[in-house]
This record gives sequence, C-alpha cells and structure tokens, in this order.
Amino acid sequence: MEVLTIELPESVATELKNRRETVTEIILPGLPQLKIQEALTLYKRGLVSIGRAAEIGGLTEGEMIAQARAANITPRWDEQMVREELA
Repeated sequence: MEVLTIELPESVATELKNRRETVTEIILPGLPQLKIQEALTLYKRGLVSIGRAAEIGGLTEGEMIAQARAANITPRWDEQMVREELA
C-alpha cells in the first residue's frame, strides 16, 4: 500500500482525526466523479469530443451526454453527427 500525505486545513484535519477509517470511504467515491468533471471541462472547452470525454470519464457516450445535460452543458452537433444519429 502506498502512503500519501495530504495537507488539509486544521479544522478538517481535526474532524478527520477521529475518523481515519472513513477517509478512504470519502476519497474513493469522489475519484470517479472527479474524472467525469475533468472530462466535462475538456468537452465544454472544445478540447475533446463527447466520445473522448466519455472515455476519460469512464462512461458510455450516452452516460456522458446525460452528465453534460445535468451540468447544463449543451452538446455540440455538426451536420454529420445529426445524419449519423438519424440513420
């Protein structure tokens, strides 16, 4: 197991001191959501496609589109994409 040192504000560190066993329970569920948020940011900036964002976020394209909609990010469509969706 690898040891990771994290600097936290004193108030947070004090609160977590008595809950050492729950720190992993706090961090692990947040990692997938962090990946999704990073992927959405790249997509919103136009740096990646929705398909690539889905890969980065570990989701299917449909799931990533749902996440984008939930974050009020309007999907970008071009004519070819519309034709492919309608086919």
